[in-house]
Amino acid sequence: MPVIYLAYKRKPWIVKYREPWTNKPRVKSFGRDEEDEARAFELAQAEVYSREREIIRRAKRRRAARSPAGLTVAEVLERYLGSLGNPSTRAASDYHLRLFSAIYGHRKAHCINMDDVAAFLDLQARRGIGKSTACRRMGIVRAAFNWAARWGLLPVNPLAGLQLASPAPQTPDPPTAREARMLYAAAASHVQRVIALSMATGARIGPSELFRLRWTDVDTRAAVLRMPNAAKGAPLEAREVPLRPDVLRLLRRWEKEDAALGCTWVIHYKGHPVRSISRAWRNALRRAGIERRIRPYDLRHAFASRALDHGADLTCVAEVMGHSNEKMIVRFYRHTNPRARRKAVNAAPALNLEE
Repeated sequence: MPVIYLAYKRKPWIVKYREPWTNKPRVKSFGRDEEDEARAFELAQAEVYSREREIIRRAKRRRAARSPAGLTVAEVLERYLGSLGNPSTRAASDYHLRLFSAIYGHRKAHCINMDDVAAFLDLQARRGIGKSTACRRMGIVRAAFNWAARWGLLPVNPLAGLQLASPAPQTPDPPTAREARMLYAAAASHVQRVIALSMATGARIGPSELFRLRWTDVDTRAAVLRMPNAAKGAPLEAREVPLRPDVLRLLRRWEKEDAALGCTWVIHYKGHPVRSISRAWRNALRRAGIERRIRPYDLRHAFASRALDHGADLTCVAEVMGHSNEKMIVRFYRHTNPRARRKAVNAAPALNLEE
């Protein structure tokens, strides 16, 4: 940005400079007695130019980091996982995204297309992965690309038009009272506690709720417990659940046993906290002679179905189970029993087809 003197001009001191954002040339003139002002302006413009050019360079680097050519599929998925606040959701999504990332992670994100989706779904089928699981995985991938497009990491979502005809998951009927008794008799002691407390309180089986329960959360005198709430947006850390008399008797006995051991966890294996009962659950099913599919989570379904079948208030059932409203109960947890199905079949008059 030179300072020049043109004697023939009315304002002979000329400062020529360029705007850093547009790079357009600019000129500013000063009078004959304003040489100092012209040179001060030239220095000030040099500083502004230098500072603004650095801002431009940083902006370009950020744009380059966000540009489609600079982002791989693995980077999009990694950033999406980092945006998830719920640790359980993040861990589950990470598990489902691993195979897709292993296959397509090196590809540029904007280059993924529907042929890649079809190939991935075919690969899942060849590996024996159920259609609902495969569709769930592609749904998470689509959500990650939607998130990237919404936050400007991608100009558009290349999977925006993806339609996934995911079949409804086949949820098994919850255990009947007879099956629960058979399981309880065949199960290890820590699984017995899971069966009793899950069917009596509807707690979520796992580290999110039931396995976090401590004896300090149980008040056997008042016949209530404070069940820790799962990290699913609940406003409170725990909810109060009343205890029915039959389970209260069990809890009092277990409390004495654990006090002698010095164990603070209600669900434990030899004094150590439990994170999974998958193997012990399968062993209990085998020893009980139950061949149909029953999951530990179906104990929670059993609580809801049994309570509603015997006239419990729907809103209260939702509160005890840790749901903010009763829609989830009606949609996912209400199972009809054989007696109700028989009543439905016999509700209409006889057909009398052969009379």
